[in-house]
Amino acid sequence: MERQNLIFGAIVILVILVILIFAAAFYGNNTFQNGQISFEYPNGWSQDHIVGNFTNNSLYSEVTFKKNFQSGNGTDEIAYIILKMQQKASGSFSLPNTSTILMNTSSPSTVSIGVANLTAIQLASFGTNLSHKTTIIEKNNFYLNLEYICPPSAVNGTEEAYNIILKTLKIG
Repeated sequence: MERQNLIFGAIVILVILVILIFAAAFYGNNTFQNGQISFEYPNGWSQDHIVGNFTNNSLYSEVTFKKNFQSGNGTDEIAYIILKMQQKASGSFSLPNTSTILMNTSSPSTVSIGVANLTAIQLASFGTNLSHKTTIIEKNNFYLNLEYICPPSAVNGTEEAYNIILKTLKIG
């Protein structure tokens, strides 16, 4: 009888371990590391493509992540998170005028935040068909731009992934 109890206990422990491994695989974070940039992003997001190598030698680098979300009417909608890094051009860098961006969006907002011990500007707009948020970080000779573009039904999940990237972002 004791041997059966030990075998049963071992089976229960193995089943629990397998469940924990699957849970970690589906609910944990992945790590992106390339050149000077590293950060974590949720497992549900997949890397769509990468351009450049995020180093001082690259004029432009970009990585895109995407995830399918179910909309209210049962169709799949795709959300995107894009990280771009580009060298500053000699001279001036011209961003679109904030008032121009704000006039062309509904529910706009602009804030200044701290990311990776740097000051960043964040622009956001949430419309009836599209939600968009951009964080612009200036470091040395580079601009880093993290943005998401998603349907309104995917804002919560996309915002969560976006915030994980911002919180874990390390710039070398």
